[in-house]
Amino acid sequence: MKPAPIAIVGGGPCGLTFARLLETAGIDYVVFERDASSEGSSLFQGGTLDIHSETGQKALRRAGLTKEFEKLARRDATTITIQTCKGDLRTTIGEGHDAPEIDRLQLRQLLLNSLPAHRIRWDKALHSIDRANNNQQLSAADWLLRFADGSTETGFRLIVGADGAGSKVRPVITPASPQYSGKMFIEGRISPGNPQYAAAQEMIGAGNSVATGKDTVLCIQQMSDRSYRVYMGLRVPSTFTRPGGDADITDPEKARTAVLEFYANWAPHLRAFVEAAEWPWRPWTLNRLDPDIFLEGSESWKHVPGVTLLGDAAHLATPNGEGVNMAMFDALVLFDSIMAETQKGDSDAAAIERAIVAYEAEMRPRGREKILDSINMEDMMYTEDGAAQMLAMINPDAQH
Repeated sequence: MKPAPIAIVGGGPCGLTFARLLETAGIDYVVFERDASSEGSSLFQGGTLDIHSETGQKALRRAGLTKEFEKLARRDATTITIQTCKGDLRTTIGEGHDAPEIDRLQLRQLLLNSLPAHRIRWDKALHSIDRANNNQQLSAADWLLRFADGSTETGFRLIVGADGAGSKVRPVITPASPQYSGKMFIEGRISPGNPQYAAAQEMIGAGNSVATGKDTVLCIQQMSDRSYRVYMGLRVPSTFTRPGGDADITDPEKARTAVLEFYANWAPHLRAFVEAAEWPWRPWTLNRLDPDIFLEGSESWKHVPGVTLLGDAAHLATPNGEGVNMAMFDALVLFDSIMAETQKGDSDAAAIERAIVAYEAEMRPRGREKILDSINMEDMMYTEDGAAQMLAMINPDAQH
């Protein structure tokens, strides 16, 4: 008897990597994605991602997608320019590093192109996951997926929550919810023709840039279309950009004036990027899970038969350069666990449970380390000497 399909909730790079791995092994699955179609707006679909050799790239190699990835990978974009808010200590590093850039939208489309269209169920935003019955021996088949459109789905072999920071699958496994870090990014753009475009080309080129100051950061990265994304990082209340807030995002002039106050003492060449950043701006609150939920014996994470989490749904952290790589590596570890356990010849349900246990045993300490690293990165970046700390971390033998 053919096993039931695996349900993957979330069609971002994480969920689609897992889907592609299942596809290569001929394992039945379905992806439920909240977007109405694959035609996402490039404006707010994430920036550019550096894909690391032993995590993200490894998952793509195993998925048979290296050739397609290399067609899009920008190996000339691995540099990062680091400086203080005054423009001091300006240093460019990373040339030749095996972590090429790719737009998030491009990565997602690459993965979508590798999957049969009927495997993706669009416009399926999960509302909740509930018990379908009162069976004492709980399995994936006993869970009911309720969608925002009123429909339901049940009877799966395994349910995998790859539905990101606001995961609707997560509450089944942990009561923990994302906590605001006290910091946010506000995203803008510098397009060709912008008065600051030439300055961005001169300072950043094809790569990335970060400038640090007390409670304030400025990150800029080039996209595949040669425009630049500008990320204004601020230590502010979560209400800062909401209607009525100091930088009410519905009032562009008010928002820009409020944000510019944080850059008042910055070097003119850096402040100019904030002054020129094009509208619309997108606020992005930086949230994370409590790393202690992953401690051995923690009651805040329980093994749930038939259900597990990948990526930000499992171990949401603030940006530290590892997010998508860890998520894609999660997909590979879970896939390998399923393949190893289902080849042992006993019942499929028992094999799937062992696979979940093995995956989570590997993922939990790694997820905790990722969150702790992100907290350390926050502490470093939002300080007066953040640039010096970053450079010392990267090259401890150098004198700055």
